[in-house]
Amino acid sequence: MTSPQLARLDELLQRLRLNAVRERLEALLQDASAQELSYADFLDRLLSEEVEAKTAKHVRMRTNLARFPFRKGLDSFDFRYQPSVDRKQVQKLSRCHFVEHGENLVLLGPPGVGKTHLAVALGLKAIERGYRVLFTTAAGMLTTLTKALSEGRFDDKLKVYTIPRLLIID
Repeated sequence: MTSPQLARLDELLQRLRLNAVRERLEALLQDASAQELSYADFLDRLLSEEVEAKTAKHVRMRTNLARFPFRKGLDSFDFRYQPSVDRKQVQKLSRCHFVEHGENLVLLGPPGVGKTHLAVALGLKAIERGYRVLFTTAAGMLTTLTKALSEGRFDDKLKVYTIPRLLIID
């Protein structure tokens, strides 16, 4: 491919904000040529890379906005340490149907048994599925809302807690 063609493609990709493809365009073109990909296969690969990059970016962004105290997934939860936790039930919850249906989930137990770990892990799963999530403590939320009430900003501050599809209160 000639330089003017590459420059034109670069410009078009920039205007369309297809940044992941733009960064890897020459390598993708070389791979397609070497593998003698059809136009449809090349386009499929090109768009798949862009979608994957955008999805990963959105997951990172939503994870940062969630304000988790730590990032631990279900894979690091030790079900042997806490045998009263039903692994199958947790796996079912990780599909996030409860979020989809607007249902509440309450994790009960004494301190130190993994409730926060499970809540964060389920929050991470919800983010992977495209939901907005916010983690807060009950004390932190009450403090914030009490202060907002005294400053006459209660309604605005309450929106912070009502916008996410999943609100985790620890």
